[in-house]
Amino acid sequence: MDKEIFQQLAELAESFNKIGLRPIICGALGIHLCFQKSQDKARRMIRTTNDIDLMLTKTQVVDKALCNAIAEIITGELNYIVCEDDAHFRFKKEPDQRLDILTPPIGGFKTKGYRIKLVRSKLHGHITEEARFIEEDLRTVSLSGLLPSDKRENLEVMVPSPTNLLLLKLFAFDDRDSAQREDGKRAQAHAWDIYITITLTNTNDYMEGQEFLSRHRDSDIIRRAQLIISNKFSAIDQAGWRYVLEASDFYPDLSRREKENRLDEARRRLIKWFNVPTL
Repeated sequence: MDKEIFQQLAELAESFNKIGLRPIICGALGIHLCFQKSQDKARRMIRTTNDIDLMLTKTQVVDKALCNAIAEIITGELNYIVCEDDAHFRFKKEPDQRLDILTPPIGGFKTKGYRIKLVRSKLHGHITEEARFIEEDLRTVSLSGLLPSDKRENLEVMVPSPTNLLLLKLFAFDDRDSAQREDGKRAQAHAWDIYITITLTNTNDYMEGQEFLSRHRDSDIIRRAQLIISNKFSAIDQAGWRYVLEASDFYPDLSRREKENRLDEARRRLIKWFNVPTL
């Protein structure tokens, strides 16, 4: 990751920490933060990004005063402006900083299509149904070591659990692999993130994930994730793994057979993780 994204993250964390919150970071940056201490070689393959995916939760926004404070941080203190045609859930500021606002479904707010209006005409969120359980098993990450400034050594953010990261990426991939919203570049990025995430997880992550899935075994979100895996990630010749295999940066020094072996290991881990039946 470039140092600029960490500087942007530090500014966001500093402002949130002042009002008693830790920003929840998803996307490629969230994956980097979640696995920054991993020794696996695949950690070096985490995608770089120039945008921050910020998840706002029910706990953070149901308090009207707190929600207004978050809106003021983004649009006032940090001087983000709304991107063209993105209705107050996608922001930018110079030189090339991006901030996308995501939320799980939250009752009590007006919605329009896929948007939830958190603060009218000021701050919206992109409704992310698969983030329904995002507040479970959150991990706190210190920014110490990511920045040169000692003044920010106590700043903290949060990242979703590996299982929630996988849910977010599985749904995102399925969305960009669909006929209605097909986008091969984005689909490949999401498939890549799925490979990296499942590869970097360890036994403790797996056990935590199994407890999570046990709690929500009857959820339609989990059933849909299992269906996505069954249809698109249960064999290495299916769409999900094909996108990874076709990426030029995927182990360029390995033979195709060796690459397929890496993908097959990830495939088996993903199937086991979500208890997907196989033929």
